Amino acid sequence: MHPEIEAVLKNADNEDIILNYITIANAEKLLNYIEDINLQRTGRFEFTPADSLYLLWQIDNMEIHIECLSNGKILYTFRNKGRTNSSGISSVDEFIYLLEKYLLTSIF
Repeated sequence: MHPEIEAVLKNADNEDIILNYITIANAEKLLNYIEDINLQRTGRFEFTPADSLYLLWQIDNMEIHIECLSNGKILYTFRNKGRTNSSGISSVDEFIYLLEKYLLTSIF
């Protein structure tokens, strides 16, 4: 298990945490992808009352809101300079594809 997810599970009240396998697997896949592309990430995944994991990732003027839902989907919002560019819900693989496109088009 990814150390960041272990920390989330360790620091939360055990009575309150109900994360299913797919939520954890999706968060791990996203963390591994983010580490692979080697972009700085200041935010960390946090447990939500909806039994999901949420991450706010900021890169310069961009904000990427990511929530790994318990139904296996990713809820996301891409913002640039405070404006919402795109938002939606998708599978983790579809989201990574969208994230790649967003990062490439927003950098230039």
